[in-house]
Amino acid sequence: MWYILYMNKDVIYVEPEDDITDIILKIEKSKEKIVALVPPKKAGVFRSVVNIKLIAKSGVTSGKKVVLVTADPSIMRLAGAAKIPVTKNLQTAPTIPEVDTEASETTSKEDLIEESDGTVETEEDVEELEGGDKDKEEAEFKDDEEDDDEDEEDKKPKAKAKPAKKNTGKGKGGLIGWIQNHKKLSIACGIGIVLLILFLVWAFVIAPAVTVTVGVRTDQKPFSQNATFVSAQSEEKAEDGVFYLEEKKVESIQEVEFEATGERNKGQKAKGEIKVYAYFPLNIKASTQIAEGETFTISGLTYRATKSETLSYNGEGKAQCGNKDNSEGLVDYGCRINGTVSVEASEPGTKYNIAASSTGWDTNARVIAYSDSAMTGGTDDIITVVQQADILKAKESLASSNEKENKEKLLEEARKDALVIESSFTQSTGEAISTPGEGEEVKKGEKAKLKAVTTATLYVIDKTKVEEFIRKKTEIDSNQKIYEIKDPFVDNFSKSSSGYIGKLKATCLIGPELSVSSIVEMIAGKGIGDAQHLLKDINGVTEVKINGSYPWVMSVPGDSNRITVNLDIKDQSGNKVEQSNKTETDDKAEQSDENK
Repeated sequence: MWYILYMNKDVIYVEPEDDITDIILKIEKSKEKIVALVPPKKAGVFRSVVNIKLIAKSGVTSGKKVVLVTADPSIMRLAGAAKIPVTKNLQTAPTIPEVDTEASETTSKEDLIEESDGTVETEEDVEELEGGDKDKEEAEFKDDEEDDDEDEEDKKPKAKAKPAKKNTGKGKGGLIGWIQNHKKLSIACGIGIVLLILFLVWAFVIAPAVTVTVGVRTDQKPFSQNATFVSAQSEEKAEDGVFYLEEKKVESIQEVEFEATGERNKGQKAKGEIKVYAYFPLNIKASTQIAEGETFTISGLTYRATKSETLSYNGEGKAQCGNKDNSEGLVDYGCRINGTVSVEASEPGTKYNIAASSTGWDTNARVIAYSDSAMTGGTDDIITVVQQADILKAKESLASSNEKENKEKLLEEARKDALVIESSFTQSTGEAISTPGEGEEVKKGEKAKLKAVTTATLYVIDKTKVEEFIRKKTEIDSNQKIYEIKDPFVDNFSKSSSGYIGKLKATCLIGPELSVSSIVEMIAGKGIGDAQHLLKDINGVTEVKINGSYPWVMSVPGDSNRITVNLDIKDQSGNKVEQSNKTETDDKAEQSDENK
């Protein structure tokens, strides 16, 4: 892993006059984790195995990785023995050189002689440099420099051992003598014979294997059966066609914009006064009240009293009566009491500005009304408002706006082993909130908005249980099996007194009763030609191919582990069929093939 950090390194160029102590001090003072040492051309310090080991040791103790940048073979051999990475230049990744152990030891001993000033050659020197602090190492190294002349005597090369004499004796006669006189050739011949035996064992015992491809044609068989669906899982009896309905639900907040079509006059209401009077019997105390909000209508225009008014007679003769002078000839009828009622138009608008009228006024109060002054102050200011019809129309649009999206979301969330009853999909909309509200103004150039929570539901049933029910109820010959159940669905799904009912439909692809294990058992140990005939004679098998692993393989191995079977199952249209009812034996056989 540290090679990745090789770009962040400290490059130290070693000078010819630098000794091992100088190099170790430079390594320890470096601030980088990787230190690249570049030796000079005359690298006497680097030709000593002891010095190389000291450099490796200093890297370990200082927590740094030391790399030598050199192409010198002798330095590379010593670095390899000390497990120090080497690179030929600063741009390439360093590696630890591979060296021959014996050659490395011999070279190391010889390299101990070829040293320049400042090298350390003895194990005692190594121990001195490894112990103590840096000041002590420098002091000891100065002492070593003063004793250089004395140490030169200890650096003389040791005498090399004489090579062993070759055996010049003559071998015995015959085959043994020939073998003794031709040892290399004898060994080669022996190896060749062993290899030949191994090859023959491999070629005729181990290597032979076959791959069998069997083409199968399936026929279609329709399936249709009544089924019942229940909402309680405890009531499920899948083997009898009673399936548990699992409800899938998704809620979402939806919002739609709509055009408001209502209008409202935001202008001022007309106001005025209405004269009223009532007759009371003479000398009898009585009264009548005109309540606030009492309506007065004339020509289809309605005005309301803005405050209550009471007409009362105290029963004390004619003094209080408005007809005391008998000008109307009604003195004998009774006493007339007059009053004035302030009114306001029921709606804004200029159409309520009318002239005075002495006749034509209607009211529910027990009075007679007329006006002797005009109604005035009514103005027009027509605005667009939201009305109930607008909200109902927008709600219908809201309910269907995200229906497709919700249905797709439910289908996606349904379990993979579930059969979706698409006809059971429903979507409902909760209470809708209009902004602005009903009767409120919608500003010019804007649209009203309707927001509501929509709830989409969908029912699913266990697909595995459905397929088991279909296999149980489908009648086929004993030498056939169902390879695939295509597109099962529920038709005519509807609510009943006991839950839901429907018709379960599907298309079954049936063919010969074949499996990987049965084919292996049938052809194991037989000749390839015989095996082909056996398989082709099966009704529904359209093609058989048996390929040997090597040209000399002429029979099917007896070992089932060396027989690979591929079932190529197709429907009548030539489309590949995926088996939906593999047996436990088939699964074990396929697992064995995968292990191989």
